[in-house]
Amino acid sequence: MHNPELRGKAFAVCGDPAKRSGIVLAKSELAKKAGVKTGDAIWEAKQKCPGLIIVSTNHGDYSKYSKIVREVYYRYTDKVEAFGGDEAWLDISGSRKLMTNDKLVMTNDCGIDFGKRIADEIRRVIREEIGLTVSVGVSWNKTYAKLGSDLKKPDATTVISRDNYRDVVFPLPVTDMLYVGRKTARLLEKLNVKTIGDLAAFDPKILEGHFGINAYKMVTMARGEDDSLVADYHYKREVKSVGNGTTLPRDLVTRREVEHVVYLLSEEVAYRMRKKGVKGYTVNLSVRDKDLAWSGAQSSIREATNSVQTITKTAMKIFDQKGIMPVRSLRVAVSNLTTDKRVQLSLLDDAREDRNDKISAAFDTIRRKHGTNSVMFGTGLGGDFKLEFEVLDN
Repeated sequence: MHNPELRGKAFAVCGDPAKRSGIVLAKSELAKKAGVKTGDAIWEAKQKCPGLIIVSTNHGDYSKYSKIVREVYYRYTDKVEAFGGDEAWLDISGSRKLMTNDKLVMTNDCGIDFGKRIADEIRRVIREEIGLTVSVGVSWNKTYAKLGSDLKKPDATTVISRDNYRDVVFPLPVTDMLYVGRKTARLLEKLNVKTIGDLAAFDPKILEGHFGINAYKMVTMARGEDDSLVADYHYKREVKSVGNGTTLPRDLVTRREVEHVVYLLSEEVAYRMRKKGVKGYTVNLSVRDKDLAWSGAQSSIREATNSVQTITKTAMKIFDQKGIMPVRSLRVAVSNLTTDKRVQLSLLDDAREDRNDKISAAFDTIRRKHGTNSVMFGTGLGGDFKLEFEVLDN
């Protein structure tokens, strides 16, 4: 919409190659036809599509228009569950609203044909009012609805019904299904599971040895038996962990460099935890080496925390045990969260945590006024890496 000259050309929205986060985040239809996939490295995408145009991200506009589009959904139902920045599930089974010639009319029809009518109407409204195109999948379950939204683009509605799902869904490659990534697909291929139909017909007891309890979930979703509900507009998903990760512009080769980046990551994690009003008992550190292999571990702490000092110290203990070097990527996360402020501590622990809470509150106040890098502990100084994070006024 902002770059009309890109229409009809092969292009991809990518991360910053200078920071080695240069992967494909989204691609045009022509790029997709050339074999470019989300997650491809930029060099890999250009090999597949030599004339590929690289477009940088614009998170501000992305968030702005996602919010505007979502407001259209609420005209038809309050059961709207966001999935990523630009996708959402809508449960319209209880809706009786349909716009006809710009007039809201009521209907008693709420079957799959009604779903298609609403989908087509939503596409029209977004195209005419906002200038964007959307593609919609209509089905009786979330898995197939998501799948349908990816089958025809741009500006299309795909219906997957109980009458046609075997013909439409089962021949598709298993990688088209929600939550089946490349690693999972490779394991499934070794079991000769190549299509969604293959997965639907597979015995989950056999898969359990490879995927654990997720085996049953995958087979259920492939069969169209996903019965998970679309969350209500007012529903807030329980936060189970808070994490932050980065791929570095160059490999880290000293412990001091690693500690510097771990501190910066922990700073954002700690701030977001304070913003959410939670503390956590478990710190997780994931490390990717120069060969792109991930390794990780977690460590429990006695008192729940959202203190950057405690998170950094615990994460570095994990790193010292792993001994991985050089380091390409790092991720810090805190889980086993609690909102209970009456955490049982010893008098010494209580004094230490109270001191950390006061320091954190002071840091947050200074950063709201002067920026994220205006104040930090000595651990965060001296490195050549900068990681910004958002500090809001409230």
